[in-house]
Amino acid sequence: MADYFSPTVVQPTIPNSDMTALERLLLTHIFESEPDGDGLYFFAETSSNNQIELPIETVRAALAAAGGVASEAANFVRDQLKDVGDDEAYVEIDLSQTSFEVIFQDIIKRSKTLDHVAIVTSFTCTKMRPDGFGGMAVLVTADAIKGKSTEDILGDFLDEAEHGPLATAPGFGAHVLLRLEEKSVRAQIAQLIEADETLTLAVDAVTDADIRTGCLLVAERTDLTQERGFAVFKAALAAIHEAEQRLVPAR
Repeated sequence: MADYFSPTVVQPTIPNSDMTALERLLLTHIFESEPDGDGLYFFAETSSNNQIELPIETVRAALAAAGGVASEAANFVRDQLKDVGDDEAYVEIDLSQTSFEVIFQDIIKRSKTLDHVAIVTSFTCTKMRPDGFGGMAVLVTADAIKGKSTEDILGDFLDEAEHGPLATAPGFGAHVLLRLEEKSVRAQIAQLIEADETLTLAVDAVTDADIRTGCLLVAERTDLTQERGFAVFKAALAAIHEAEQRLVPAR
């Protein structure tokens, strides 16, 4: 059995004064951290945490200490607390429903010193499996969240090679089956809001940054292994059919 890890580093150090008490609480449980001057250096030796269990009173105290500072962290935690019973002492916070990138983005928006946060993740495995190695880099600014994996980079290289002057020979090409375009997501949002009466949000309320974050989340959590295998199978059948048409004399 193979174990998969995703060690991560966050740069630069995040000043304590730039974080609300709630943001600091969440980030120090999503990541490991070390004091660095007047801030915290965030990292993950094995992988970041998506599932956090915290004392309810600790969460409520951090939420109250955040005061009137608007943040995605505060909105998310309030939503998580809605279903907590009166007799429960702990709350399980499922961070797979959001992303820590938006927490950093809120911090950057308020900060007088930070203009970006860079998050670099390495994908490693205890066995030399082809799907167990790679990485991802994400750049967070006040206006955008941009990310690219090593697989994306290799795809770019292959696309350049296939369509450029050094195009690959038949049998060595790579073909893009799915491209998630943000302009298509924008069009889909308008259709969804128009068709669903329960969605009362105005189309313009969904920003480009919201769409970028949504696309990154879907790309991170979508497993296309089965779909890719089916596409390879169909392509093999189509290639056999083409060869038959070319080699078998017409009757």
